[in-house]
Amino acid sequence: MHEAATLALDITLPAAPGAASDARRAVHAVAAGRVGDGYAVALAVSEAVANVVVHAYRNQDPGSEPGEVHVTVTVDGEELLVSVADEGMGMRPRPDSPGAGLGLPIMATLADRFEAKQQRRGTRLLLGFALAAAG
Repeated sequence: MHEAATLALDITLPAAPGAASDARRAVHAVAAGRVGDGYAVALAVSEAVANVVVHAYRNQDPGSEPGEVHVTVTVDGEELLVSVADEGMGMRPRPDSPGAGLGLPIMATLADRFEAKQQRRGTRLLLGFALAAAG
């Protein structure tokens, strides 16, 4: 029998410096003890949120309020699911990128499931991690 998904975390942060570490700490607190490696979950989320901070709202005026990043964690069946979403400009190639371009491959390597979805506004990354065996 499949149980309904349980919401374990739901936070919205400004897409500004510091958001990645805030999200990493919050998600690690939820993931630790539920998955085999809570630090892998925390690192993947940190990369996802850092991508939002650097890329999602780059078209906004530097003096304006930062956009937001929404992070949720649910436990669904045998999986811990982390969603990182923004309402920015979506995933587009960026020749002037200040990063090394390793964020998405790192997330895909750390997670058991990795999905990137363009939304009407912004992007949503879904990261799935197998729950640790009970006992």
